[in-house]
Order: sequence, then C-alpha cells, then structure tokens
Amino acid sequence: MKAVQLSRTGGPDVLDYVDLPDPVPGPGEVLVKAHAIGVAKPDALFRTGVYRWMPALPATPGAEMSGRIEKLGPGVDGFTVGQKVLVYHLGGGCYAEKIAVTARDVTALPDTVDLDDAVSIPNFQVAWALLNVAARGLDPKAIYINGAAGGIGSAVLNWCRLGGLTVIAGAGSAEKCVFAESQGATHTIDYSRETVVERVLALTDGRGADLILDQVVGKDFTDNLKMLAPLGLVVSFNVLGGLPEKDLFREMRAFLPKSPAVRCFTMHSFDHDPAGKQRVVAGTLERFASGQAKPPIHAKVPLAEVRRAHELLDARRILGKLVLKP
Repeated sequence: MKAVQLSRTGGPDVLDYVDLPDPVPGPGEVLVKAHAIGVAKPDALFRTGVYRWMPALPATPGAEMSGRIEKLGPGVDGFTVGQKVLVYHLGGGCYAEKIAVTARDVTALPDTVDLDDAVSIPNFQVAWALLNVAARGLDPKAIYINGAAGGIGSAVLNWCRLGGLTVIAGAGSAEKCVFAESQGATHTIDYSRETVVERVLALTDGRGADLILDQVVGKDFTDNLKMLAPLGLVVSFNVLGGLPEKDLFREMRAFLPKSPAVRCFTMHSFDHDPAGKQRVVAGTLERFASGQAKPPIHAKVPLAEVRRAHELLDARRILGKLVLKP
C-alpha cells in the first residue's frame, strides 16, 4: 500500500510517499481502507518532532481517517466488513491507504454521514469537549477563540451557533474573519491589525470573556487574563506559538479579584476513560447524522502531494478542514 512516512523530523520535505506492506489486523484490531484522511495542526507537531506522544521513527503521521472496514481481527465483534467507520487514532498512522487499529479507536458511522465530511468529526469532538467537558459548569455569556478559521476553530463556531452562544472569533486576516463570520461567529477580530484585548473588552462592555479558548499560547499568553471576565476560564488546547514568557501563577495572582482559572486540555484525557470518550462521540455523531453539522472543507489534496498539504498547513492558509485523498 501507499503511505506517508518520515525518518527524520523537520519541514514538509521530510514527508516521504512510500510503499509499505499491507497491515494485518491482530487480535482486537480492525483493518480500515481509507476514503479520506484529515490533516490537523498536531500533524505538524508530529512532523517537527515536538509532539508529546511522538513514536519512534520511522513513523506515519495522521490521527484521522474515514473509510470502510476491510477485515476484522480475531475477537472483534460489533463491526462488519464494508461498514462505514471513522478512525481517530492519536498515535498516528492514518496517512496511509490502510490502517490496522484497535477496535476502540474505530467508530461506526451512520449511512447518512458523508465520508469526506467524516474526517472533520474529530475536530467537532474536540470542540464539543472544550465547551462541555473542559469548561464544565461554566455558563458563558461570551466566548473568545483564536485561530477561529481552522478546523477546530470553525467547529467551535458551529457548536456555538447551534447552541445560540455569543462567540468572538479571532483570526489573522480579513478573509479569515469573513470566513469565521460565515461559520457562526457573533463578532470577529482581525489580530493582524487590531488589539485583541481592547476589542474583546469593547465588545463585552468591559466585562471580558467568560471562556477563552487558546490554541496559540505564545509569549503573551498571560494577556488573556486582562480580558477574562470574573470567575472566567482560559483553556489552552495547543501551543502552536510556544510557551508564555511571564510567570503564569504570578500573573494570575495579579488579577486575583477576578478569581481567574487556567486549564490545559487534550483529548488524551480520555485515553483511559472509554465512557467519557463515548459521551463525546455521541454528542457529535448525532449532529452529523442529522446534517446539522456541515464542516467546511478547504481543499482535497492527493495523498501523494502530502508535502503541498503541509506547506498550506504551515502557511496557515487553511479555512476549515484540509483533506488528503488516497
């Protein structure tokens, strides 16, 4: 089979399109033939070698694949050959024509779900978990999210739109702000030319956002505290821009009258919580099956052109979801 493999870490040029033996499903495993493969920001962390759960090299990146079951390993029940499924495997391996994974990493899909759309389901799962698990107990009057034009950002906007929530979307260009608005943003901030803290405070009449979803972090991460509402929460779910320069706890104490909270979140929280993971899956699949969740697809790129896909990823030119086609 054809697959993408890297033997060293670095830029898009380390991604090689190679021939590998067809995988054979072992006990408790399912062999899935790919229809579509999702490209996500963690794939860039994998490629550059900074992914926390990085496997030994050589390795195949990719955590998201939709397709059909080709073969069942010994001891697997509840699935059938030819069935539509989603593979969400945080250990990588999905940049391939086929993958053998444990059955717990495979979700059966309703027939009404389009397989190209299905690779966005993990984005919607992360977004659902951010709003319903990471921010559990919070009743936000206003939400701010940066990187709002990407896969997870647009999924958050979709969930907020469906729930009637007020969400302020931050993005890096006027084009991305227009896109975010089309996905359900109540307000947009172009942080290439606007000051985020000032705009969030202005849009919330000085109160600030009750929930801030930050996938960038970076040296100025603690500025989030300036635009956080009393008893508000900042959730960090990626670190694309590196770590903050200032001491986080010291800065939180400086805003003590707000009683600020900061949480780091990852879907790896559910690695040993199958019941919790299933709640996230159930909360997402219903929307896809009914057609309420319609993910925006930026482009469909042949798997053989994976380097071009990662060049787009690195350039942050993607509006919605980027899909690889085997």
